[in-house]
Amino acid sequence: MAFTANSTLGEIIKEKSNAKEIIAKHAGQPVNESQLAMAMGMTVQQVAGFVGWNQEKIEAFLKDINES
Repeated sequence: MAFTANSTLGEIIKEKSNAKEIIAKHAGQPVNESQLAMAMGMTVQQVAGFVGWNQEKIEAFLKDINES
């Protein structure tokens, strides 16, 4: 299953054992577990708005997560 900008972080983390590492790589900082818990029901697109990712960063994240 390919993940998209409409996939939730919860779906991604459930399916990809290395998701937190990829999120941290693209966020430029370690994953904060309490913030992650709040974002589990949010889509990648929604999270992007909070962390300041533009479309290019969203696409780079999705490429990494889908190829992992």
